[in-house]
Amino acid sequence: MDEQAVEFARAYERETGKRPLRDEPLSRHASFRIGGPADLFVETSSPSELMAAVLMARAAGVRYRVIGGGFNLLFDDDGYRGLMIRNAARGLKLQTGTGTIEAASAAAIDDLTRGAAERGWGGLEFLAGIPGTLGGAVYGNAGAFGRAMCDVLVEANLLTPEGAEVRVGPGSLEFAYRHSRLKTSSDILLSASVRLLPASSEAVRAAMDESLALRARRHPPRATAYPGSFFKNPVLPDGCKQAAGFLLEQSGARGLRVGGASVFQGHCNFIINDAGASARDVLALAAEMKRRVLEKYGIALEEEVIFVPASA
Repeated sequence: MDEQAVEFARAYERETGKRPLRDEPLSRHASFRIGGPADLFVETSSPSELMAAVLMARAAGVRYRVIGGGFNLLFDDDGYRGLMIRNAARGLKLQTGTGTIEAASAAAIDDLTRGAAERGWGGLEFLAGIPGTLGGAVYGNAGAFGRAMCDVLVEANLLTPEGAEVRVGPGSLEFAYRHSRLKTSSDILLSASVRLLPASSEAVRAAMDESLALRARRHPPRATAYPGSFFKNPVLPDGCKQAAGFLLEQSGARGLRVGGASVFQGHCNFIINDAGASARDVLALAAEMKRRVLEKYGIALEEEVIFVPASA
């Protein structure tokens, strides 16, 4: 650990009373259960704590990354050289007058969908069963069944690189398929509000149950160590999307394995860690899957799961 990281750790403990963890295994904080130790690790429980950690890291010149639920990520076997900040700022508030729900960025998607349904509001049924947090969903423009976060986001509260807190509309986030500007900027999502629709609790729950049933048939069980869909569905020249899982299945990906990583038998667009997989195993398996699709169809698959290298 370099001198800047040591100085940050001292300053953070002095200012917050919390001591950063050293050499914390990132496998403990990822749904893939893969990842070596981070030099420093802190968990923040409110937007103000998150802001403080980020601003202190920037001031100290310490490399950092903010994570939420640890989904859609593949950490390096060598861990992370710098500071890993786990955002655990939760909480949500329904605004009945405007038909919106505002939530901290680490609020679980499940909490949003259930919270809205219990109060007789719909519009988020397509998110039912998607693991992770609101922050991750906005970051990657998560969605299903033809809808995505860009369709329901009203406003995002961001921390800018200059330390300012600003509110922006969805147009400022440059949403695209499984993409937002947050992937390429240094802005940090603190909270967001999403649009709801009045509906009966029974109707909303029925729609959510249908979505959950569809996911249960296609996805690995919740207890499985996996990050989510590994590849994006490629967009063809005519603008239509092709299912990556279909391309992989037709290319012979079913049953492939490298070390402790394997292709899920129920759907070829999931790589699971079923035998103590390393990041190296996963990357090698993903490369072989991509090679087969490129060879058969001439289509270059793009990863949806983000690999976080140990060093820049």
